[in-house]
Order: sequence, then structure tokens, then C-alpha cells
Amino acid sequence: MKIAFLGDIALIGKYNLNNNPNVRDEIEYLKKILKNYDYRIANLESPLTERKSTFVCKSMHLKSSVVNVGVLKYLGIDAVTLANNHIMDFGRKGLEETINVLENAKIKWYGIDGKELLIEKQGQKISFSGFCCYSTNGTGYCKTNNGKGINLLTEESVFCQLKKDEKRNAFSVLSIHWGMEHTNYPAYEHICLVKKIAMKKPVIIHGHHPHVIQGISNINNSLIMYSQGNALFDDCKSINGKFEVALNENNRKSFVMEVTIDHNKIQDYKEIGFYMGDIEIEPYNIQEELLEASKKIQDIKNIGQYERLRKEQFQKVINEKFGKHNIQWLISKMNYYAIGAKIQTYFRERMYKKEVKKFIRK
Repeated sequence: MKIAFLGDIALIGKYNLNNNPNVRDEIEYLKKILKNYDYRIANLESPLTERKSTFVCKSMHLKSSVVNVGVLKYLGIDAVTLANNHIMDFGRKGLEETINVLENAKIKWYGIDGKELLIEKQGQKISFSGFCCYSTNGTGYCKTNNGKGINLLTEESVFCQLKKDEKRNAFSVLSIHWGMEHTNYPAYEHICLVKKIAMKKPVIIHGHHPHVIQGISNINNSLIMYSQGNALFDDCKSINGKFEVALNENNRKSFVMEVTIDHNKIQDYKEIGFYMGDIEIEPYNIQEELLEASKKIQDIKNIGQYERLRKEQFQKVINEKFGKHNIQWLISKMNYYAIGAKIQTYFRERMYKKEVKKFIRK
């Protein structure tokens, strides 16, 4: 069975059919890449809803009109993970509208309310499950496997899923939303967690959230993609129109990961790079950059030095995107959404620190 994995999709800006009726023509190259696969998986990060307002406290809210499910259909997307930090930006009602739109379009989903996806094709049984980490500062997390909300990334939740998959002889695919945005270096604690997972059973880890590519790893017959970057994304504007995050060159580079699975084993894989140009999706040779990123995580000798590299790159990008935090910036942050988001961030960081101790524990 041949599967195509994609990174982050937000059908906003020029990828919103209401803004740009030529979207299909401009993503034709990506459609050509995807046409010859048995199954296509992506991370859907913009809720598909017509809701105009929200009480959810975020500095940046994402959403897209329901008409844009047509873009997913055009690309041939078979299933999406909803376990990410933006899918609840317009509350539970926005999420439920998204789910209804996907189901009406015959697109499968997982990663919410404890839901997984189990498919059987060509005699191969594959389980897809999604998890969102506290590190992404999402909202609407659910800690239990049978509760309502975004499936939370914990060591317990992942190993519970692996045990379940093992009992029914299903190959495990874990879609995980994690890490820090705008850096090509995955978090050290996530590298530790990956090693523990891979030693349990062979898996594919389909990582996303950083909006830039990160390295890939092969451990004990497992394939780990920490981040594939943006598949379809555009500049983001805040709900009040006062705050904007523009794409940089690093945000425009991505790749489709082609994986062939047979008899519960990864038989082959390859990366197909592409670039989000100003007008259309273009071919792009990603191999050299991906190889360089992968080397960085192979054998980390100095954890402190590695973490400094991550934080320095993140801070450099933030400074480039937003400039200095002057009085105007401070005033723009004095609103319900920004203040509420800051308070929630404080508590989520505390909860994340508790989980990190488990991730790095031997």
C-alpha cells in the first residue's frame, strides 16, 4: 500500500476559493504528485466553518469557508488529522461544522474525541491516530481516550494506542502536532519520546506544527517525520485585523512523503519536494536541506547547545517577522484575546513541563 503524507494545510488567503477562484489551477502540480497513491493524509489546520466570531482566546485564529472542502477533494485527500492547535479556534460548534463538512465530502478524520481511523486495503490493516502536544499551546485538549476534545499527546495515550494496534495486528501511524514554530530543530524531549515509541513497535510518525521542514529519522524500522512544513498555507491575519504573520522563504518549502507499507513493514519511502510560489505550487529539490536537517538530530552530544540553536533560530525569525516590541505592539496586545491567551499559555507551559519529565525518562 502506497501512502502520501502532507504537512500543514490552512485554506486561507490565496488558498481560499472565496478569495481566489483560480486555486485549483495554482495547486495543479501538487495534485499531479498525489494522483498515484492508494491513500493521502494531511493535517487540516483551518476549521471549515461559517462562524464569524469566537470567544476562544488566541493571538491568531484560523478558519476557512466550508466551500474550501472542494480544495481537499480536488487534491484527492482521503483523510485528515484534526489534532492541532487551531481546529478549535471557533469553538466546539466550529469543530462540529468542520466534521460535518468533511463527512459530507467523504473525507475521513481523526484526532478528536478519542477517534482514530482504521483502514484495510490490499490486505493491509493500518491505524491512524492523532495527538496534539501542550507545546503547541492549543485549546480544548482532552486527556482521556473517551472524552470530548483534542486528543492530547501524553506518553500514556500513545502507548495505549500502540497496545491497541498491536492486539489487532495493525500498523501504527501517529500524527503528532508538536514542537516550536519556525525552527528546523525538533525539541530534544520529542526526540527522546520518539526513541521510546520506536522501540515499542515499528511506526510512522507524521509530525507537524513548526511550519518549516525538520529532519527525518529511521529507528528500529520506524520512520519519523518531525515536520514536513506547510503544504498549503498563506499569510495569517488576526481576527481584529491588527496583527499579521507573513510567510518567509523557509515557510514555503515542503515535501510529500511517499511510504510503501506491506506486511506491517515499511518497504520503501521517498521525499518529493515542492515550493509555494507567489502564484502556484512549483517543483523544488528538498533533498539537500532535508539531509542537513536530519544530520542535526542523529547524535546530539550537547543538549544545552542544541536547545540554544533552536531558541536562537526561533527568536531570529520572530524578530524578522514582528520587529521590536515597542509601545504600539504592547497596546495592540491589550485586548481580550491576547490577555486570555497569555494566561492560558502560562498554565499550559506548566502542564507541558510535567509531561516532558515522562518523555525524557529512561
